[in-house]
Amino acid sequence: MTTKIQKTALITGASSGIGLAYALELANKNFRLSLLSLDKTRLLDQQHLFDKEHTQFLSKDLRNPNAVLEISKEVPAPDLIVANAGVTLHGRAGSFDIDKKADLYYLLCGGVIDLIESYLPEMRERRSGRIVIVSSIGALTPMPKSSIYSSAKAGIFAYGRSIHEELKKDNIDVTVSLPGYVRTGAHKRAGLDHLERQIPSWMWITAEQAVRETERASLAKKASIIPGRVYRFARPFLGLNIATRLWGALNRRRITN
Repeated sequence: MTTKIQKTALITGASSGIGLAYALELANKNFRLSLLSLDKTRLLDQQHLFDKEHTQFLSKDLRNPNAVLEISKEVPAPDLIVANAGVTLHGRAGSFDIDKKADLYYLLCGGVIDLIESYLPEMRERRSGRIVIVSSIGALTPMPKSSIYSSAKAGIFAYGRSIHEELKKDNIDVTVSLPGYVRTGAHKRAGLDHLERQIPSWMWITAEQAVRETERASLAKKASIIPGRVYRFARPFLGLNIATRLWGALNRRRITN
């Protein structure tokens, strides 16, 4: 006897980290999945983890507005959208060319908005749906040398909070997740592997924990969630001078012999 597939989900950035952990969480709940990633090889390497009959693998460059618009033509409006795709860009303000900044900002903010809004008419018509937006704790606290990244994450946090209120009447639930340090390959790919040595172990959470807490908050119709007890405890202090200095010290690359 085959298991009945009841719900559908679209997950961006699904080849690793939080996106992959979210995909596995939903697969265990018998969701039919559409998984998107820029890295086609890494995405296809994960095929063995899923029921191929109920999983669609798509390689899309979400820095490209045309690619984002193509998605809604290829994937019907899902029951759940998990907007997770993103990269970290680290460097001094003023050091990036305009194209690199535009690509990052669209990937992290503008493209997320375009993707979600392409599905809203159908979700409104059927009066159901959930949306999860993965932002960052960087939306709440100054992040020197990550100003483009943190400003984009703040933008998508503001968008998510706004549509959370707006879409209630349409029976569409929106939750923004703001993780801190999550053990994924993202920092290493961004050339920030020194963080794994410098940031205390108690400040890291796993991708699986981030997903569990985010999904629980989404099902509870919460507007936002900060995964990890340590980050929820620290939230009132974020932005204070002492917190900003401590954050900067922990993130500073140290020269070693």
